[in-house]
Amino acid sequence: MQEKDLELYRIVGKVLRQERLRKDLKFTIFCYENDIATSSLNSIENARAQIYFSNIAKVVRALGLSFEEFGALLDKELPKDFFKEL
Repeated sequence: MQEKDLELYRIVGKVLRQERLRKDLKFTIFCYENDIATSSLNSIENARAQIYFSNIAKVVRALGLSFEEFGALLDKELPKDFFKEL
């Protein structure tokens, strides 16, 4: 896994975890109620494996976020010009 990819995975996981905690959604209950495998959410939140867009989309929807809202949250966390060097 490339360093840039890993950094993006860490930031995506951080944003999703922060939103889940901000909404006071407990990990196991959140997964159960939204049919999300705990291993998938754990991998996303902790950047332990490659993140699949379908899993991110499922978590974003379960958090009640639009993709525009998620993108705005992500944009706040990403370093300036993050995508410039890709």
